Amino acid sequence: MKKYSELIKKGIFTIVVLMLFYIGQGIPVPGYSINFRLPGENFSLEKMLSLTTGGLFSSPTLLALGMGPYMTVSILLSVCLFANRDLSSQISQEDRGRIEIVSIFIMAVLQSIPLAFNLKDSVISKISFLSSLEIFLLTMLCFVVGALLISWLASLNVIYGLGGPFILILPGIMKGITGSLSANYNSILSHLDRLLIFVLISILFVGVTIAIYFAEYHFDVQRIGIDKQTKDSYLAFRLLIAGSMPLMFATTMMYFPAYIMQLVHYRNHFILSLFDITQLSGILTYGIILYLLGVLFSFVNIMPDQISKDLKESGDYIIGVIPGPETKRYINKRVWIISGIGSLFLPLIVTIPLLGGLLTGHQSISNMSNYFAMIFVLVVIYDNLQQDVKFLRYKNNFELFGKNRRIFR
Repeated sequence: MKKYSELIKKGIFTIVVLMLFYIGQGIPVPGYSINFRLPGENFSLEKMLSLTTGGLFSSPTLLALGMGPYMTVSILLSVCLFANRDLSSQISQEDRGRIEIVSIFIMAVLQSIPLAFNLKDSVISKISFLSSLEIFLLTMLCFVVGALLISWLASLNVIYGLGGPFILILPGIMKGITGSLSANYNSILSHLDRLLIFVLISILFVGVTIAIYFAEYHFDVQRIGIDKQTKDSYLAFRLLIAGSMPLMFATTMMYFPAYIMQLVHYRNHFILSLFDITQLSGILTYGIILYLLGVLFSFVNIMPDQISKDLKESGDYIIGVIPGPETKRYINKRVWIISGIGSLFLPLIVTIPLLGGLLTGHQSISNMSNYFAMIFVLVVIYDNLQQDVKFLRYKNNFELFGKNRRIFR
């Protein structure tokens, strides 16, 4: 039991954080009924965004924004630091923390504006003594405070919990999967033959997703101090290098034009059609954005410049490749190839059901886009969680000194 005490403590902490998150999403903003829901479609970008960020955009609750501000700032900051490597090396952890807090606050204000604007006319009679502006500002304040609270909980979970910060979107993911199943109950789940086909497709999809997600490309590396090349001397890149990052950011980008037009009270039907996933142009735009972001985030996650620099400084090198600029070009080329192939997976699983639903006119097929995307994110969360668990289980198997030193193989 003592061996797994740290794992148990971290697991309990994460469970408590998830419970607080779940409770917070049930606390209504002052002035609104706890049962109030904004009307919406069965499948929309707004609903998809709320699921991928753990938000609850249809309800005026304290934690309605979910992880949206935190995730957006984390992704944008990673891209900015990747684009300016000299600046990233000069920023301390304390400065980066301050930048993140200020950026999360600004992002929370921006994301709370359209939600608070849509809700301002739906307050209960007991708060009608406030003006529309006061109600709007009060609602915004609650959303911003909730977003900062979630960011704090996410940061704490990184230190004291399991699964990193993004495990907080797990309740939203599970809600999205069950929601997709409920939406398809009459058309699929209530028919035994269709249900069996659906179960087989689901099992096949989970198996293929796990196989592709955990697939790796290896570079054989010669380590200094090792006389011969061994099977364990390599650098490994996942085929899906970007993970689930493109999904959340692409959904935000697709929702952004409608958000801006709502703020300025202007509508351009041509632009809106390009970002409307119920139309062919919008589906194609969504797929292209997902693909391009997949390639971009692959380079953000891998950072070929840093890898080639680290190899050169340590004296290690890729077998058959000259250290220095040649190594950098070699890694860049491989990342382009790997990301170019791997980044196709997410657009395909999201857009194919949307295209199928558009061509057949069946909403149940379009809903499968949401279902498959959520399963993919669930696989990513599981991977992060099992890595933390594996590290905590086996870290005590390594001891630098002592007669009882054990080596895990």
